[in-house]
Amino acid sequence: MAFQNNSISKQTISEQIAEQLLFRIFSGFYKQGERLVEATIAKELQVSHAPVREALYLLQIDGVVEKIQHKGVRVKTISDQELADYLEALYAILEFAFTKCEPKWSDDLQRELINRFEMMEQKKSSENIYEYVISFAHLLQLFVEVSGNIAMMRFFKETIFVTNVAAQTKWKMDLLASYHASIQTFINCIEKYDFENARKAIKDVILWHHFN
Repeated sequence: MAFQNNSISKQTISEQIAEQLLFRIFSGFYKQGERLVEATIAKELQVSHAPVREALYLLQIDGVVEKIQHKGVRVKTISDQELADYLEALYAILEFAFTKCEPKWSDDLQRELINRFEMMEQKKSSENIYEYVISFAHLLQLFVEVSGNIAMMRFFKETIFVTNVAAQTKWKMDLLASYHASIQTFINCIEKYDFENARKAIKDVILWHHFN
């Protein structure tokens, strides 16, 4: 299938290719440890090698793929210990964000949070795991955005990339119901401006990533 370049998009061709490759990883088209061949991808997407090479580099920066000497670029294999470390880091970032957000939280932010959660529910109903995971990352990002810490935003994006890819390799649709219920508990706490219990609820959500 030819790669469709949307001229309206602000993304470069390389960024669009990286997003498409990321979708393939999330959807299970590419497996952990699988080699990504630049020439093959360029032929499939009907683009030159240069933007594919740049796309693979972008994914390497984000920790989604890795370049191994004499073996090329492969989808990164994430060990259980590495995933646990990333999830611990993710919780630390969110805990920091909640501390910054609590005094700033408002009805407008509450409405934005509910809008993002409703988007998650739509993706769950359509049984689109990839979009569901992405929409949850978008929901969590709201708290980091409100914190106003640029460095934390960068750390969040790097961490969420890895945890999302790992989650996609483990998740099945039949597990989403219980996971979504845990997120609903978190949302209920925020709706009550109960950040103390929201912290406990999101910790349960993140631990769910690892043990399911």
